[in-house]
Amino acid sequence: MFLLDDGAIVHSASDLTAAATCEYAVLRVLDAKLGRAEPVETAADALLERAAVLGGAHELRVLQQFRDELGPWDPSAGTGVVEIERPAGRLARDRFALEAAHQETLSALAAGADVVYQAGFFNGRFSGWADFLVRDRGAEAEPDAAYYAVYDAKLARHAKIPALLQLAAYGDHLRADGIRVAPDVHLILGDRTVTSHRLDDLVPVYRDREDRLLSILATHVADDSPLAWGDVRFRACGRCDVCSPEIERTRDVLLVAGLRSTQRARLHDDGICTIDQLAASAGSVAGIGKTTLASLRAQARLQVRQSPPDSDRPAPDDGPAAAPSAGSALIAAPPRVEFELFAPAVVGALPLPDPGDIFFDFEGDPLWAEPGSTVWGLEYLFGVVEAPVTPDEVVAFRPFWAHDRAQERQALVDFLDYVGARRAVHPDLHVYHYAPYEKSALQRLAGRHGLGEAAVDDLLKRGVLVDLYATVRASLRTGQRSYSIKKLEPLYMDTTRDEGGVTTAGDSIVEYADACALRDAGDLVGWETRLEQIAVYNEYDCVSTLRLRDWLLARAAEQGVTPHAAVAPDGSDDAADDGPADGDPVVDELLAFADDRAIGTPGA
Repeated sequence: MFLLDDGAIVHSASDLTAAATCEYAVLRVLDAKLGRAEPVETAADALLERAAVLGGAHELRVLQQFRDELGPWDPSAGTGVVEIERPAGRLARDRFALEAAHQETLSALAAGADVVYQAGFFNGRFSGWADFLVRDRGAEAEPDAAYYAVYDAKLARHAKIPALLQLAAYGDHLRADGIRVAPDVHLILGDRTVTSHRLDDLVPVYRDREDRLLSILATHVADDSPLAWGDVRFRACGRCDVCSPEIERTRDVLLVAGLRSTQRARLHDDGICTIDQLAASAGSVAGIGKTTLASLRAQARLQVRQSPPDSDRPAPDDGPAAAPSAGSALIAAPPRVEFELFAPAVVGALPLPDPGDIFFDFEGDPLWAEPGSTVWGLEYLFGVVEAPVTPDEVVAFRPFWAHDRAQERQALVDFLDYVGARRAVHPDLHVYHYAPYEKSALQRLAGRHGLGEAAVDDLLKRGVLVDLYATVRASLRTGQRSYSIKKLEPLYMDTTRDEGGVTTAGDSIVEYADACALRDAGDLVGWETRLEQIAVYNEYDCVSTLRLRDWLLARAAEQGVTPHAAVAPDGSDDAADDGPADGDPVVDELLAFADDRAIGTPGA
């Protein structure tokens, strides 16, 4: 969304997606553009920036294929690829420049171009740039009846709602311009798969979204004042960088870990709007089950105890980090976290500790691909620590690195051989991890490389893989807003992570991409340094999983419960509650879109 030089508001297809996710955020951005409020500050996301760069490279590869096949635009022959130059700088918001690009696009279509790249659309309130408009070759026998099909290049591996809305927008605007449009629109995905979708199925959804966007824009502009938080006319997701400060300021019930937006709406209907009100509430709430409501209240009480209203005490997951010590990945003592082990029997269902136990964590890049390959994703580090046999024994860390597809295959072989050999010595060992990513990644790797499938199946069937996240969610409450392992670490780790280093899966992915760039540029020292930083992060995750297991057992023992079973609860279906771990959620952030995250309904 932007303002033209004459002050008119212009939106794009991406604004429809943004509004479907969070109308509050869209209108706050508009307020800044109108001068009603300060610009919204959002944190830079290096991972998404990298995805954008890779997406641009994918688009250029597709363009080059069209160039190679059809050649550049030849006006005399009326064939080839026309490339529209997008206005830049000040001209990107100039009405006449946008109209000129739109007219240039229509002229190229009228001239019968085989492909129009970066086709411009502009009608005074909508602006967009289609990657490719491709002439339907099936109509060549009747030039006057030629169709143009809309194609967009997307790095994702599956069709997503934002991309489909873009296709619908361009197809609908082509029709409005009197262009004959093919019945199907197409996505050229990152693995070079082409998916096709009926335009007539998409246009009604697009028009509905656009009508809603235009309605909220007109309503808000007419107010002539900045948007207030809690305005029931507009939906707010409650989760984004724009909403989060307001959630904090108002102590909204969405502060409660695991509370869903649908539950928030039902609580609001019952007059419960803040975490403090929920913690102090009693009685039933329509639409929320008794057990679920009791759990949410208990969670709210614990968080309020940890971070009471009007308290100067920061929440441990929100407070500023201390300065890191030189050359170390660890800093200072962790802050205190409130907790309650409400189901010690669940911890008692964990396997008995065994001297052979290992603690496992993957590092993977979902955007990695070998040149010319359509297979995406590389598990570049299989990290393992072994349980110490004596209290004073140093924890042993074993990394299995993979820097290409062949090495990934070998790392899988080596890891499975290592586990198999260790099980031969310690038949009762278990492999602990946090959240389901490790389990699903092993299955995916075995299928990808066509080896180790029997070994992985055996680990699963015998309950060797133990997901501690399932145990945590079924037995433990804390005063934290998240149950990611990083947020649990103040309970059991003597030191905290260096916030200036690699601290998340996203950091690890970006660090690995940077390391590869240094290697390719011949900087082997920089390459090794980056790998060491990733290894330190991975080792910390593995040690954290070990310490969490031991801490859970110790807390259960304080209540007279000791482990006795061979298998912990699976719980893989529970892992999507609140983004528990630094693994699959990163992939979700890059590749997924959900259109039901908004809070409330229009006018509710």
